[in-house]
Amino acid sequence: MVQDFLERADSISDPPAPPDFDRLRRNWENFGRTDPMWAILTQAGTEGGGWNEQAFFATGVEFVGWIGAWCDEHHIAVPTGDALDFGCGIGRLTQAMAPHFTSVTGVDVSQPMIDLAREKNSHGGSVRYICNTRPDLFEFSDGSFDFILSAIVLQHMRPVYSLRYIGEFLRILRPGGLLFFQIATAELNPGAAPAAPAKEAPGEAHMEMHCTPVQDTRVVLKIGGGKVLREEPDRWAGDGWESVHFAVRRN
Repeated sequence: MVQDFLERADSISDPPAPPDFDRLRRNWENFGRTDPMWAILTQAGTEGGGWNEQAFFATGVEFVGWIGAWCDEHHIAVPTGDALDFGCGIGRLTQAMAPHFTSVTGVDVSQPMIDLAREKNSHGGSVRYICNTRPDLFEFSDGSFDFILSAIVLQHMRPVYSLRYIGEFLRILRPGGLLFFQIATAELNPGAAPAAPAKEAPGEAHMEMHCTPVQDTRVVLKIGGGKVLREEPDRWAGDGWESVHFAVRRN
């Protein structure tokens, strides 16, 4: 099955993007206009502009600190050169990463999110933000980054796209570089997740949830030249989903 995904991903690597990917982009553009912090980190009671901005960005510092401690615990060396935050939103993790790397690039499909991220950037030229509206990362050349991070992002897209992006992570990662990412792997209560509306409404902001079988992820990592250093289950996708985070070294 994973080969089918990869063949389909190859077929969508040139513009224009497929209609369902464009719809995904428009949804996140609308979230960026209406309730960006809640859409990025959907904690109870924070919808409708309920997030305190300082508290929101503090969660990014806490999470990046946790990754560093987790890597230390498992004797995983983290390069400190050029880093990428995939699905950066308004820069919650990008800003937290900046003190630890030579440079950090945040990339997101939503222009309104990127506009806000640039506005809130407190690290000057060491951080840049790029809007990428393609279902690939052709914006970046092979071996562009030493470290790549993606958390609570891939779960919002169909497996044909999440697997494509995972392959792209390895392509743009330098040999010896480290990839840390999370992905939802199974639905605990199949059918419980709300389906996408049959017809797109003006200004729609629908948060899709999708799972990608963990064995398919492992195959793509192997094909891309990645060595899995560690994988662990987590609950980052929410109570209704199984989820796994990976630390992967590019061979």
